[in-house]
Amino acid sequence: MSEPRVELVRSWRGMPPRERQEARRQRLLEAGLEVFGTAGFRAATVGRICREAELTNRYFYEHFADREAALRAVYDMLVDDAMDRISRAMSAPAGSLEARVMTAVDAYLGFSLDDPRRPRIISVESVGVSPALEERRRSVRHAIAGVFTSEYERCAREGTVVDRPFGKQALALVGAAHELVIDWVLGDRSRTREALSGDIAEVFVPVLRSREH
Repeated sequence: MSEPRVELVRSWRGMPPRERQEARRQRLLEAGLEVFGTAGFRAATVGRICREAELTNRYFYEHFADREAALRAVYDMLVDDAMDRISRAMSAPAGSLEARVMTAVDAYLGFSLDDPRRPRIISVESVGVSPALEERRRSVRHAIAGVFTSEYERCAREGTVVDRPFGKQALALVGAAHELVIDWVLGDRSRTREALSGDIAEVFVPVLRSREH
């Protein structure tokens, strides 16, 4: 997508044109989070997003070609946040692989359960929109599995886990956690974070412990 047009006008209330554009884009992203995360992608319209952002359609098209482009931008914003939380949890200086993986899982559960709009967009509303977005979703799953795999390989070099390939197992674990979170989004949200974490642990822990020395 081309760079948004820069307004060649003087600063307004001390805010330069580029900063005003970025502020409007952020408002549109927050509006997209609300509309896509509550009404859903198929019920969303450009007008509805703009009303939520309190901006005209002109400013929407200044940043996004269409609804899918806006959804992709919101999706990327959320994924970046989730990946940052997972990576920080995995980079803890101490603790077993199992402990750090489960801390990362808990970090993602906090991200998801604190605001159900987030997992709805990541795991439900982005599904089947286009081949390009499906490929992006696949790359995200592989990236998360890659975080776990890299840490597993480091532990294997240290001798705390068996030195065997772990990439496919990591991808399977990511898929299992993903499905359990989707089930929470679409099902009974009265289930607590602790209960959901316990469900995921029953899948993750046996696999991780089977690789320990």
